[in-house]
Amino acid sequence: MSDTRSQLISIITPCLNRVGSIGQAVESVLAQDYPAVEHIIVDGGSTDGTLDVLARYPNLRVVSEPDRNLYDAINKGLRLAQGAFIGLLNSDDVYPPEAFSAVDEAFADPAVAMVIGGAEIFERRGSEEKVVRRFAGPRATGLHEENAIGNVTLINGCFWRRSLMEQIGPFDDRFPLAADKDFWMRLVLAAPAHRMLTRTLYRYRSHHSSLTFSGADVRDTLSVHLLALARTRLAESLPGTPRYAAYRRWHAWAVGYRALRHVAHRHGGQALRTAADGFAVDAAWPFRFLCRLPRHWRDREIRRGAHAALVDQP
Repeated sequence: MSDTRSQLISIITPCLNRVGSIGQAVESVLAQDYPAVEHIIVDGGSTDGTLDVLARYPNLRVVSEPDRNLYDAINKGLRLAQGAFIGLLNSDDVYPPEAFSAVDEAFADPAVAMVIGGAEIFERRGSEEKVVRRFAGPRATGLHEENAIGNVTLINGCFWRRSLMEQIGPFDDRFPLAADKDFWMRLVLAAPAHRMLTRTLYRYRSHHSSLTFSGADVRDTLSVHLLALARTRLAESLPGTPRYAAYRRWHAWAVGYRALRHVAHRHGGQALRTAADGFAVDAAWPFRFLCRLPRHWRDREIRRGAHAALVDQP
């Protein structure tokens, strides 16, 4: 075993009214075979018995107070975290066995600032559990902008050195449905030394109220957040820089995506207005959007959670 095992891992769990799942999340941390873990629960003021469940675990550090949204809660946890390594665990998800040991081994190289693992989505019906989607390999989980802009952003399957989190800065909670994608893009631009693991490091629970994997109604709202975030970041970026170019590509994709959502709802006038607003920012946005389409189409099986044998293909 590597000599990093004496270093503390901080796990941050934002939580609000998760009495039915928070205990399993906490137990999945306790079941790890790593000796130095700090588990911070940032509760938004639960009223359903969640706090009673948390009180059963004296190892937890619990903060319960109102917050603005999920990422405001995560940022609170990040400010409290003392660990050398950081992981994010949703209150309805779990870690698989020996995940922390795998992360520990990867961080044995002091140059590694980030560990990216595989992730899976499971459904639970009564006593039965079924894995319905799996993500692993560079195309599905790699540190590239496709996984920020158009693909699934699996940020919970990653661990960071705290020094990297301090370098990147906190999540931008102005965009609560897209802050994970914005954070991923900032990681892409920072290009930290990282190690990829094909083994599963995180298990997402699929259910009707999940923010991570939701239906068309949330996708419509997400398209609004993605476009607003892209415009904000583009306005904040210096023309001619890699950052500006990246957010210009994001903006082009977000304009096209939002316009297509309008078309899907037969709102042709709104689609034209979205397109016109896009031209006001970047006259070449349709070209950039069309340039991304072939790869987006190619990655459709990745977004559906194809098996590792497929997603690891170049």
